[in-house]
Amino acid sequence: MNDEGRAASQPVGVVGLGLVGRALAERLAAAGFVPCGFDIDPARRAAAEARGLACAETLGDLARRCTIALIVVYDGTQAASVCTEMGKAAPRQLDMLISITTCLPGEIEALSRAAAEHNLDFIEMPISGTSAEIAAGTATGLVAGSAAALARAEAILAALCPRRIPVGGLGQASRMKLAINLVLQLNRAALAEGIAFAEALGLEPSAFLDAAQSSAAASAVMATKGRKMVERDFAPQSRLAQTLKDATLILAEGHKAGLALPLTTRGADLLRDAIARCGENADSSAVIEAIAAPRSLPC
Repeated sequence: MNDEGRAASQPVGVVGLGLVGRALAERLAAAGFVPCGFDIDPARRAAAEARGLACAETLGDLARRCTIALIVVYDGTQAASVCTEMGKAAPRQLDMLISITTCLPGEIEALSRAAAEHNLDFIEMPISGTSAEIAAGTATGLVAGSAAALARAEAILAALCPRRIPVGGLGQASRMKLAINLVLQLNRAALAEGIAFAEALGLEPSAFLDAAQSSAAASAVMATKGRKMVERDFAPQSRLAQTLKDATLILAEGHKAGLALPLTTRGADLLRDAIARCGENADSSAVIEAIAAPRSLPC
């Protein structure tokens, strides 16, 4: 077997088997890698195994099986716990972590220091895109890390995200992801309000969406979330709870920088309202229910 074949057949750990973690594991498998998953939730592990994904029983077991592991957990606190537990595993093969989790820049910088203390190379690659876009290979990875680490992980990063943007030193990818997410969340809220307004005026919502997509107001959000809003299809590709978590991070960084971010503040309120109406696991497109709910059926 040549070096490329050996690299592609190596086991790669995936810590966190939610929507994004499962999509990334499937991309690794399609590229010839051998993903091995772990999730603290036994039900998620069972669901992943039912789809053909091998799973470890513990993080220590994963660290003994894999040289490289992805961190795809909910937040920075969980990511730090994963880094510590896997770093302390003995014996272990693990020598690199790739953080996909959206974190505060300071959390990523602390995570990279903790990884270094455990002699682990570290890359951050938060991803801009839903789980469906990740699965399709159309999401964008925002990549930061040392040149040596990025070169070593190139084949894995390419399998995960064919579209990648290098953004500089560690912490910069998280800053970029939060700024992008701010615009993305406001685009979703604006689309939701536009659809609700069109419906209130008596326009057929699908016709409005088609017209908007051919207008100066067109956006990528219309393609990914417009139909879901029109049809009130809230099967999750990205969850409201995760979207609100990211809005909270954005507001925290804005406060730190001395920015009030009034539109994001209102957007976070809409997300809380949508969660109250539809539940935290509904798709982020359910933000429309915070605006149009008096005129629509319950989720």
